[in-house]
Amino acid sequence: MFTSCRHRATITVALFVVAAIQLAACTEDGNASWNISTMDRLRVQLFTNYDKSSHPMVTPTQRTNITLGIAVNYIDIDELKGRMTLHGWVNMRWRDGGRTWKPEYFDNITTLHIRSKEVWKPDITLFNSAGSEGDYVGDTQTMLSYDGSFMWVPPVVYTAYCNLNLKMWPYDQQTCKLKVGTWTLTTIDPKFLDFKESIDYKDLIKSTEWDIIDAKATYNSEEFYNYIEYTFQLQRYSSMYTTVIFTPASCIILMCLSIFWLPPQMGEKILLNAVLIVIIAAFLMYFAQMLPILAENTPLVVLFYSASLLLLSISTIVSVTVLYLSTAKHKQRVPAFLRNLLNGGLGRVLLLSEFSLEAEPQTLLNNGTKEMGEHVYDEPIETTNENTMFNASNQTPRSLQFDWILLATAIDRIFFLVYCFIFIILAIVYSV
Repeated sequence: MFTSCRHRATITVALFVVAAIQLAACTEDGNASWNISTMDRLRVQLFTNYDKSSHPMVTPTQRTNITLGIAVNYIDIDELKGRMTLHGWVNMRWRDGGRTWKPEYFDNITTLHIRSKEVWKPDITLFNSAGSEGDYVGDTQTMLSYDGSFMWVPPVVYTAYCNLNLKMWPYDQQTCKLKVGTWTLTTIDPKFLDFKESIDYKDLIKSTEWDIIDAKATYNSEEFYNYIEYTFQLQRYSSMYTTVIFTPASCIILMCLSIFWLPPQMGEKILLNAVLIVIIAAFLMYFAQMLPILAENTPLVVLFYSASLLLLSISTIVSVTVLYLSTAKHKQRVPAFLRNLLNGGLGRVLLLSEFSLEAEPQTLLNNGTKEMGEHVYDEPIETTNENTMFNASNQTPRSLQFDWILLATAIDRIFFLVYCFIFIILAIVYSV
């Protein structure tokens, strides 16, 4: 046992000798050493007994404030979910009075790069977040300057709820807000909002659909928290909507109006109306897939297509009525007051004068109009004698039918004028 004690004592003495030799070497070389760098010595000096969970202090009695800015890289809106998504960088800066040094004592080192997990960071969050799994905040290094200033610039993806107003879709303007702040005792410095760095667009990637036309930042302080509210005003623009939505709408209007100029005996008018109704129904289904179901602020273009669908349904009823009047074999004449209107001023306004007929039926047979030529009756012409003139009590079926065709044509022309007026009103009310 005595021998073992002597052996331990010898080892202890040897360790003391080695330590003394290393201490002497450090003394001879000044601040430099063969096994420790200046950067390591600086880190040891700054972060010995450092508590990263403790709020930094500028002075022993004053908490540090943080400055907050955002650099926007990309921005987009999801109409179906009512959300705005922003990709960018958040610039956070603060001071810690206990993390300062003099560069001349450490080989003129003025900055340190430290992993963000090793130091205190502001507890910044998005108050109006719409992300189901939280918003993304990247893990980047923190830069520390010799005067105790920290700067942390992590990449972020913020998704926030946005109260959308789609009334003027697809050329609408939306105003969306990001409320970025802290629930802790950390105070955001509002003076930084006066600088351009509060919202930065230098690295902005232009969206294919949205353009930022205005943005501002305002500071808000409540009893237990404070935050910065970033307000973005976005304008939607895309030439595709003109091609896909408005050009077909113009074609549908022209086709709907042209139906009233087709001969009243044509059954194809009903078929054309049915085709237009199917096309408009397909557009409405397309809008239902693209747009959210809104309790209010229904897009005007959707209301226009819906109104057009109703007008085409009425036009189909008119076409059926006109087809019946012009093709049915009537046994009674058109009422006298209607004949007077059709052969008078109203007929001239509706361009019916070329169809008016006050001559013998033989003239009607030989010089019938194109519209009358499409409708041939097999009944023989009844006459009392060769020189008898037709009057109200003595008419052939063809002459009788002519009055009803004239009435059907007049109905078409009247509805043409009515629909022109209605479509002009719709274009003014629902114009975007």
